[in-house]
Amino acid sequence: MRTEISGPHAPRHAEQIQRHARESGYRYLYTLRPPDDEPNPLTYVRALATALGAEVIIAFDLGQVDDRPALICDLGYRLETVCPHTVWAPSVPALVSGGAKV
Repeated sequence: MRTEISGPHAPRHAEQIQRHARESGYRYLYTLRPPDDEPNPLTYVRALATALGAEVIIAFDLGQVDDRPALICDLGYRLETVCPHTVWAPSVPALVSGGAKV
């Protein structure tokens, strides 16, 4: 979750991401929040997701991934958004395994 995009709605967005993960039956691990001064927030998120062994990345909306789901899916992750609820399948085989969701 990128706080510069969510702004004052960040706490609500984080709660809705957690709820979405639980209701979807995922093993929720962590809500990643890149530092505000991070020059490449999506690279930061993808690196941590890989380190955690995540298979699914849940974002509040497409704005969180610069309106480009391929930035996540092209690395083998499944992307889900909370608002609107949409799912994008990985466009390449998963790079990691372990069933974790971020």
